[in-house]
Amino acid sequence: MRIFKYCLFIIFCCLFGNTYAQDTLRIRVMTYNIRFGELASLEDLASHIKSFNPDFVALQEIDCKTNRGERAPHQIGRDYISELAYFTKMFGVYGKTIDYKGGYYGIGILSRYPYIRTKKTFLPWPDKNHERRALLEGLFEVGDDTICFASTHLDYQLTETRDAQTAFITDHFSDYRYPVVLGGDFNTDPSTHAIKHNMGEHWYLATDYDFTVPAWNPRKKIDYIFAMPKQGWRIVRTQTIQSSLSDHLPIVTELEYVKY
Repeated sequence: MRIFKYCLFIIFCCLFGNTYAQDTLRIRVMTYNIRFGELASLEDLASHIKSFNPDFVALQEIDCKTNRGERAPHQIGRDYISELAYFTKMFGVYGKTIDYKGGYYGIGILSRYPYIRTKKTFLPWPDKNHERRALLEGLFEVGDDTICFASTHLDYQLTETRDAQTAFITDHFSDYRYPVVLGGDFNTDPSTHAIKHNMGEHWYLATDYDFTVPAWNPRKKIDYIFAMPKQGWRIVRTQTIQSSLSDHLPIVTELEYVKY
């Protein structure tokens, strides 16, 4: 009788299992502020990124054709996102935030998967004396799934500006059709209103609370990965990586998203 019931169960699963099965998406994502390549070569940074086999990477402090002189003489005139994409064998997307030192400075995305479209949106900028900031997003084809991956780098001087920027980002994605993963340097710690309320109440926190700066003696956490919608995500594993190639430590998180 037990064998008979077991056989019926197997037949039922074969015939109807797909109807009740949960559709699960698994991705490995990374966020990394590379300090405009001051402390390492692009080749070393790319090798470091590639060693973690990420599907998506949110990058901050990305130069393009700049000349920083003595601060980064080995990077003069280089197109960071194009070269990092080449060395990692990933797709690259660039978002300029300001003109700088004869070139551009901004944020970027690396993706293992092709994009459907990309978009750069400037964030609230109440104090025009401060550096302008942006949100860079892409809609990507991950097999049969579609996902939005985004990168950002928030103001580092004013609390009010970061509050406005995080509120804007949350509202921007609040009714988004596809799951969203956002990585970035938020320039503020987990106890602040920007993180605890604007992000924490609406996003799934996809990292732990390990400190990320400065790399040689971490004392603060200002780098994060968030996901939306808040429900349905699960961290498989997350790690803040010990590294000396930048003043920030990169974060790598493997995530699952269950679509009911």
